[in-house]
Amino acid sequence: MERIIGFEPIVHGDDTILILGSMPSEESLKQNMYYANKTNRFWKILTSLYQRPSNTLEEKFALLEYAHIALWDICHSCVRQTSADAKIRDVMANDIDSLLQKNPSIQRIICNGKTSYHHLCRFFPQLIEKTIVCPSTSAANAKFCLEDLIYEYERVLKNE
Repeated sequence: MERIIGFEPIVHGDDTILILGSMPSEESLKQNMYYANKTNRFWKILTSLYQRPSNTLEEKFALLEYAHIALWDICHSCVRQTSADAKIRDVMANDIDSLLQKNPSIQRIICNGKTSYHHLCRFFPQLIEKTIVCPSTSAANAKFCLEDLIYEYERVLKNE
């Protein structure tokens, strides 16, 4: 199996929140954009919370900037058989500490799902105090409907 390499962070300089995923899905890697799989509910959640469109790449970047949200993944690279988080192996972490040092306005970290939180705890235990875990926005997380996810993310994103 080949080693998969993730994306660079999306950071705007005045972001206050960092949302960390685990690793881009196969579809996201093909489209070269975070949460590009149409079944992932990430962009629908942000669109609902901030009342901004997210249909195009430009609109997605503008929405993140408007909401002061930076995006990255905990995994810089890994070996993975499918897009499933449970299949992630041999993780090399991104340098989250360095990102936070360069962007001191980021005060909160939100992990999109338990897998990203598990790896954050493993590689960056010093960040646990400023981290909140939200349910995964992946369609594989059938336990949460879209309305439930919007509620969960609103609690942490709008809690300024």
